[in-house]
Amino acid sequence: MLKGIDVTAEAVKEHMHHGDPLQIVELRHHHKHDWSLFKARGSLRFEYDAVERHLEEIPHDRPIVFFSDCPGEETSARAAKTLLNMGWDDVHTLAGGFDAYLEAGLPVEAVSKDVPATRIMLL
Repeated sequence: MLKGIDVTAEAVKEHMHHGDPLQIVELRHHHKHDWSLFKARGSLRFEYDAVERHLEEIPHDRPIVFFSDCPGEETSARAAKTLLNMGWDDVHTLAGGFDAYLEAGLPVEAVSKDVPATRIMLL
């Protein structure tokens, strides 16, 4: 079980290693949403100010871990607080965001199946 609001990538990795389900929610700034090549495997991706429009997509039966591409963790903390105020009880923010996720060696997948990331990288 993840403990506390702020969690480390290592805690998320340990949680995943034990096969415990969780839902990662990536928050992206409007102009960066289409430029990213990879996302956390199985994650939901929303624009940073659109969490309330996507509540029906966020499960209640597992821990929710937010991270953002914005500097600091304020955006993730705001989203976590929104969910806590709306009845979710197992909500967290990932310290260090996507960079920490990648550094921990956690799984990623291509954002789009239309254009393989390797092809884009070679252009």
